Amino acid sequence: MKQVFSLVIFIAFWEFSSGVADGGDVIIVRVSNNLNQGLSFTIHCKTNNQDLGTQVVNPGYFERLELHHDNAADTKFLFCKITWRDASIDYVIYQDARDFLRRCTTDCNWEVNNENLLGINQYSQNLDIIIQWPKNWYPFSELNIQFYLGNLN
Repeated sequence: MKQVFSLVIFIAFWEFSSGVADGGDVIIVRVSNNLNQGLSFTIHCKTNNQDLGTQVVNPGYFERLELHHDNAADTKFLFCKITWRDASIDYVIYQDARDFLRRCTTDCNWEVNNENLLGINQYSQNLDIIIQWPKNWYPFSELNIQFYLGNLN
């Protein structure tokens, strides 16, 4: 009986350590809305083999996405277009070669605020990626309205 118990403990430990060593097989990506003035943003994401659709993220909430790691380096990525009132950006918010076992193995957290798209390192909890919003993107500016409707004068 003692040998069976030891075998069960050994197998349980082996399974646990294997999952920890390769980071498990699920990576959770969260993109939080920290925009001021009660603003929402839209996010449209795609993996290398699936379109995950477009979601609206309201103030104080986040979009949660699951990636299933396939243990083959450089084969998994998550590409997203993030748009809010004042800016829009296309960015790879998860890529095995950059992120796995380096900055986020199981939890990849991002923040959208009025100045930047921010990546947070899972291990240090520090900001390690800072992407400024592109300048001169004004979807409802007078210049764009004139372009779409003709000259307003």
